[in-house]
Amino acid sequence: MRLAILTQNLEGKILGNTVYNENGVLFLKEGSVLTLTAIKRLQNMGINTVYIKDDDNDNDNEIIVQETIETQIKLKLIKLLKEIFNDVKVKNYVDYDKAYEIIDTIIQNINLSENAILINNLTKSDSLSYLSIHSIDVAILSIIIGTNKKYDMKKIINLGLAALLHDVGKLIENNKEHHTILGYNLLKQNSMFKPTTFTAVYQHHEMEDGSGPLGLKGDNIFEFAKIINISDLYMNLISKEGNVLPHEAIERISALGNKINSEIYRNFISSVYCYPNGLRVILNNGLEGLVIAQNKNMTTRPIIRVKENGRYNYYNLEKELTLFIEKVIL
Repeated sequence: MRLAILTQNLEGKILGNTVYNENGVLFLKEGSVLTLTAIKRLQNMGINTVYIKDDDNDNDNEIIVQETIETQIKLKLIKLLKEIFNDVKVKNYVDYDKAYEIIDTIIQNINLSENAILINNLTKSDSLSYLSIHSIDVAILSIIIGTNKKYDMKKIINLGLAALLHDVGKLIENNKEHHTILGYNLLKQNSMFKPTTFTAVYQHHEMEDGSGPLGLKGDNIFEFAKIINISDLYMNLISKEGNVLPHEAIERISALGNKINSEIYRNFISSVYCYPNGLRVILNNGLEGLVIAQNKNMTTRPIIRVKENGRYNYYNLEKELTLFIEKVIL
């Protein structure tokens, strides 16, 4: 099984992961043959990467793919977040208890294993579905970063709430400058939300060098906002909007240079695995292989399986320091 960008080149390939719509209805089952019609429908509904089963791969069971949050749990969270968002449209009010329930469920069920990833297996039928799925993914990644920063539970909850609701202002006006202040004002109306939460929502588009919409820079930007900013950038890049794989998204974020806080970047890079399991790669020694597992403390140096002389050999890049991934095969 390998990870691939969803293009017409996958016609005739066997799907390696089940795809659901955002309401939990099975859209395309694992083992289905990818037709041009199916590929087009998946693309139109926001799916840009899939796992496929290789005809020549007789060791699929070695590839460990775990979900950061199980699909069935995530579907329930999406339904609850849609209720929150619909309430905002009707009542101009954000329900704290429902938002807290989502964050608490994520915290209780998140898989922090090095082999867990956010699998892109939920279709998006409309803008509200996209916003809901994106918001939950940004919350999950922000919580992982906060955990790696050794935040206590109170801080993780308030960070998670801010990340979950970072774009809530878009339900009123989808404008980069305006939606942040609108979200800030919405949350501030409910005394249950802490200043750390609504301040992060207000500042989450600010950049370290002052090039954000508010012109804030450096230490004037709240740390939660910096975490949500980089999580938001990353999730946008690996979604249909950016249509790139994790290593490319990380390269693009790295290229932002002094626009991103260096410490937050280090926390981010230790939270995201550049080369997901199932990715085909070429090493700098010319050998072609498949990423089969990750190293917890070395997110850029996974374990690669290579077929040489009719047998499989394994290269752990955490230990094989002269080897590195030179190219990804799409």
